[in-house]
Amino acid sequence: MDIDGFNMSVQSFYPSPCFVIGLNAPGNLAFRRHHRILMLQRLLPVLVDVLDAQQLADVSLDLELLYWPALGHAQSPCFFEVPAFLGSVTPDQPMDPALVVERLIAAPCPPLSIGMASAARNLERLQKHLDLSSVQCLRLLCAYLDYGGAAWPCFELPASSLHALLAAWWGVDLAAVDLALNDQLSLLGLLDQYEPVDANTDLKSLLGIWPATVQALSLSYATDAELFAALGLAV
Repeated sequence: MDIDGFNMSVQSFYPSPCFVIGLNAPGNLAFRRHHRILMLQRLLPVLVDVLDAQQLADVSLDLELLYWPALGHAQSPCFFEVPAFLGSVTPDQPMDPALVVERLIAAPCPPLSIGMASAARNLERLQKHLDLSSVQCLRLLCAYLDYGGAAWPCFELPASSLHALLAAWWGVDLAAVDLALNDQLSLLGLLDQYEPVDANTDLKSLLGIWPATVQALSLSYATDAELFAALGLAV
């Protein structure tokens, strides 16, 4: 199955929390497929360096469920016992985490569409008019790509370790990460509030994006003012 096929399978396996008009438009699909693989392949070596063996094994299970066609599975794997009344199924044996990482890093990156996707154009507009840093834009991009839980694996780390992971993933220093995690994006209503805690923090907690933001980013607008109105921004 080609990369487009496995991303379509991912979307079927992880349906969006609500129907978003324009999210699956051809340009936006190509944009999301391209950047999911690009950002995943940047993230995987960092995870190998940062996570312990058990965490990496758990993350590997998530990745198998998210990207199973690219890993050579004929269907989505099942790692748990299925009750007899639902039809007995023998649990699948998880792949070796090292092999999962190797195959995903080697997966081809889908091409972008010829025309600029609405999501790409709208993210550029926000960066320009809201004076967002490049790292704030990366956080917003990663949140958009993960809408519906379809891009990144689940794992927890102490806040300081998670910030260091983000710095390595995004190729910036810790000061830039701190800026990206400030309250600006949540105060603007673009992302959910991120509140660091003393205990371990999960990656997805700082990439929470509102459905209304996803909807607005996925549509095409004739003017910047129309985009800002859709986002409820006075710019």
